[in-house]
Amino acid sequence: MNIVWTLVYVIVQGQDVHAVNAYGAGFTFPDMYECFAAREMLSVDLGMTEGYFPHGSQAVCIPQEQTQT
Repeated sequence: MNIVWTLVYVIVQGQDVHAVNAYGAGFTFPDMYECFAAREMLSVDLGMTEGYFPHGSQAVCIPQEQTQT
């Protein structure tokens, strides 16, 4: 079993919840450490301190089995 990681960015606007792959559809990281490093960079890109996100948003690294295409 090969595990890859997806960085998902979640935004809550009123009653609506939006979630997207932060690096684009289908993009995955080969390990948790690279995903967490990208999560910290994303928070800085959004103008926050490393690892912190604006109110109403969050980013999470989610593991999944890699599928063959």
